[in-house]
This record gives sequence, structure tokens and C-alpha cells, in this order.
Amino acid sequence: MTRQLGMMGAAVFAALLAMDAHAQNAKDGLAATPWETLGKEPPPKVVVDPPLEEPLSRGVVVVQYRTENFRIVPEVGAAALAVSPRVGHLHVTVDNLPWHFVVADDSNTIIVAGLPAGPHQLHVELADPTHRELGGQTVKFVVPSGGAPGH
Repeated sequence: MTRQLGMMGAAVFAALLAMDAHAQNAKDGLAATPWETLGKEPPPKVVVDPPLEEPLSRGVVVVQYRTENFRIVPEVGAAALAVSPRVGHLHVTVDNLPWHFVVADDSNTIIVAGLPAGPHQLHVELADPTHRELGGQTVKFVVPSGGAPGH
């Protein structure tokens, strides 16, 4: 009986090790490897959080974002299209205005100050080194009255 319990325990232990080894790989926790060709990379994506509450109460919009399968770098031009994993920058549009500003650093934070009280929206778009837009996300928020304008 003791031998059977020992064998069963060893079998359970081996099964748990096999499940753990199968569930872990580097690609699940990392971005695409630089040795993968662009054609095989998953599509790029941007994820934008709602503004942080405390700065918003003072009239300052602080939005954090992250990218997937895409690195934010200050590179432009057609030659940078061949870099893997993909590189580019962000186009940020406030309230559907006909112009945008560019974010080309890796701070993962967008800050906008001086918006008047009321409802607003921020559209964050991934852009390749030739400024072709690749998809984005819009966040809507309200700047409360009493926030300090014109920081």
C-alpha cells in the first residue's frame, strides 16, 4: 500500500511538472523577438487607461498607455518600416480637432493641461514611421469645474 501511494504521488508530481513546463514560454511574457520577420508578428495594439483622478481634479489630464507588438521610438522614414518588432510613435488628438500632436518617447504617459471644464475625449493612435495610422483607442473623460486651467 505504501509503495502504491509513493508511485501515485510520484505520478502526480510528474504531471504537475509537465503542466507547469508546458504553460510557460518566453513569448507569452515578452514582445515579439527581433529575429521574427515582420510578416509573422501579431498586429500592433495600444491600450489606453482612463485619466488619473487626482491630476484630473486639478484640470490636468494624465493618461497612461501601453503598446503590444509595437515600440515607441523617435524614428521616422521608410527605412524604419523594416525594423522588428515594429516601431513608430503615437498621434494624439483631443476633442476631434483637425490636428494632433506626436508622442515619440517611451514614458507610457500622455499629459494634457489647460482644457476647460466639461466633457472631452483623447484619441490615441499608433502610427508607423511614415505616419500611417495602425489603430487606436479613444478615452472619454470630464474635466471638473474648479480645475486649475492653463497649467
